[in-house]
Parts: sequence; C-alpha cells; structure tokens
Amino acid sequence: MDHKQAVYGVDVAKAKLVIGQYEAEALTEIDNAPEPITAWLARLPAGSIVAMEATGTYHRLLAQLAHAMGLTVYVLNPQQLKHYARAVGSRAKTDPIDARLIARYVEHERAKLRVWQPPPPAADALSRLLVRRQALVNARQMLVQSLSGLPALKGCRQTLLASFKRMVANLDLLIRAELARSPDMAALHRRLTTIVGVGEIVAAQLVAALSALHFTRADAFIAYTGLDPRPDDSGERRGKRRLSKHGPALLRCLLYNAGMAATHSKLFKPRYLQLRARGLQSTEAIVILARKLARIAFALYKSGETFDAQRHLKTT
Repeated sequence: MDHKQAVYGVDVAKAKLVIGQYEAEALTEIDNAPEPITAWLARLPAGSIVAMEATGTYHRLLAQLAHAMGLTVYVLNPQQLKHYARAVGSRAKTDPIDARLIARYVEHERAKLRVWQPPPPAADALSRLLVRRQALVNARQMLVQSLSGLPALKGCRQTLLASFKRMVANLDLLIRAELARSPDMAALHRRLTTIVGVGEIVAAQLVAALSALHFTRADAFIAYTGLDPRPDDSGERRGKRRLSKHGPALLRCLLYNAGMAATHSKLFKPRYLQLRARGLQSTEAIVILARKLARIAFALYKSGETFDAQRHLKTT
C-alpha cells in the first residue's frame, strides 16, 4: 500500500457525516449535502482515499462527489465491518469510533477491496426504484402484522393496504418504463424471465446487478449475491457451511424467493425433493436452488441466450 495516501473514514447518516482517520484524534462533522461535501473534498490532498459503509441511499452523494473529484472511493459492506470491529476488540459503537474504524479497515485491508465505481445511470436508476419498491412491500407487511386482530380497524386497514397496492403497482410501471429506456437491459430482462421461478421483479434486480458491475465469472457473481457457502473447518473437523451474506440483502432475498417458487415447478421440484431426501432442511434446499438460478442468470447474461432446461440445468 502507498502510505502517502491519506485515508478518511466517513460515518454516514441522513443529515450528517462524521469523518476521521485511523490513529488521529481530530474529527470533522459536516452536513450530508452537496455544498459542504464538495468544500471538504476540495481540501483533501490529491490521491486521498474516502471510505464509507453502504447505507442504502445516504452514502451515494458522498461517493459520487468524491469519485467525480478524482479520489479513490471504497463503499464497504456493513456486515464485514461489524465482524472486523469484533476481531479488533472494539467494545463501543459511536459515530467517531465508526469513522476511525472504517479508516483503519481500509488501511489494513485495502489490497482485498474493490474500488467503487459509479454504476451506469440506467442501472442505478433501476436499482433505486427496486429499493423503493421493497421499502413499500416491507411497510405493507409490517402494517398487516401490526393491525391484524383489531376488528375495529378493519376498514382503515383495508384502505391502507389498497393504497399500498396502488403504490406498488405504480412503481412496477416505473420499473418497466426504466427497463424500456435501455434496449440492452430490456433484452436481458426478457431473457431472465424465461428462467423457471424468476418473475419480473427478480429479473429486474438481476438486470440491475449484472449491468452495474459486469462480472466476468459466475463464481464472482455468486459471491456478490452472498449465496456462497462459507466453510467452517478446523483440522479434521468439518463444520456446517453457512452463507457469507456479503452481498446486497435485497438481491439475496429475491433470489431466495425465486428458489422457493422454483420448488413448486415441474422442472425443479424433483431436485428439491432429492435435496430434502438427503436430509437438508427446506431453507438449505431452497438456497441451493437460488444459487442455481443465479448461475443460470449469469449464463444467460454472458451468452445472450434464453433459458433452455436441457442445456442450462447443467450449469454448475
């Protein structure tokens, strides 16, 4: 690593940014808005590194402005930082501690990290719509659970749920319109929906991911989804494999839903039953199918083909 490069860790919130450096006491706090961010970035030494956690949408402005000014940007997985904090014995969690921890992590692990690049505008716009759609779906589910069992609120509950249904439908129209603006993304979306178990929204999420990062290998894409099994072995002991869960949670959730849908299809149900007969729990079997669907999606992305069961079921 080039130690002449200054590394700044940024704890991002909706309104504020707290900025720190590893082994430096000084902290900077600015508003999470274009003018103060641009002014702060302009004061940094040339070639500086700016690192932050992925926060859904709140980190996007900082990442985009820092990249536009020629700085090296890292957008880090919160789960990895959580494990790193435990590994280094961090016993507290505050904004200043988080900012310094981010800087420390990049100082020591930079060689293993991917430099952030802004996604293509079309893929970014599609991704934003999908995130907002999921927020609505989650809110609807929370309302269903919290208002159930209250007969006095039945009318209000039905009105609210109908409103949510209309908003989700409107977002679906916006997602289709965004896909239609890009012939390449629209064509990929059509090919992905030919996969058994993959519906329009799952396919749209796959399009956003595949179009944004341009993976060269299927294994790299599987690792990105977080559906890759993580070994837990020591000596002769072979521990239980668990998912790394390092990728975006929404993509992983939707692929799991696709795997669940595939278990009811004539094509994938026999494989699901084989996995259950081997002693796997239903969740484990669905994850394996979800991983299979992700590999097939990658194969269609690379080949430009539509789904062919005889050929693509052989995809490892």
